[in-house]
Amino acid sequence: GARLGRKNMQCMDRLAKMHAHKRNSILKIRDSYGSNLLSTNAADDYHLLRQKSSNAASMSDIIHAIPDQVPLLICNVLVGNAAGTCFVTSSHILFHTQLVPIIGGDRVHLFSIKDVELTINPPSKSLLSPLPASISLTTSISRNNATREEVYQFIPSIGARRFAKFLEVVRDILVENPDTLKLTERGGLVYMYDDSKTHL
Repeated sequence: GARLGRKNMQCMDRLAKMHAHKRNSILKIRDSYGSNLLSTNAADDYHLLRQKSSNAASMSDIIHAIPDQVPLLICNVLVGNAAGTCFVTSSHILFHTQLVPIIGGDRVHLFSIKDVELTINPPSKSLLSPLPASISLTTSISRNNATREEVYQFIPSIGARRFAKFLEVVRDILVENPDTLKLTERGGLVYMYDDSKTHL
């Protein structure tokens, strides 16, 4: 029993350290504006697109004028018949699509990560146009979140499940309380529970 308990604690400790590694990696990229040329250029490009958003006024959070939001993930997406690019920052998701490349049909949609939830839709079984799993973004239209409506649907090039997993980590970091979550790659559960006796 004691040996099994120690094994369980070791597994939990490793998982905590893995989460800490993901968290620290995201925070380093998020805070790299001005200190890393690639990050700064990517953030400037994102900021230019963000200013073209057609729905920024509908979001619950404040859009700051300073272009310091560094994209944590950039991937290709398919939105209906339009190809485009998705940018994920520490607090927003932006979609830039073009129905007809170069000629026109340029559209930009911006969503706050705190405002939307993700639902993975199964792959299309159509023989004529088989498509991989897609993702629906839904937002609450009632105060108790009981009623939600779809506001966007897309197919990410990295796969729906992988995209959803990544956004889950980003959301956890966005809403976490830094005073209660003290994870490091070295400390693991020692810092999570603030109890040095639990460290094995």
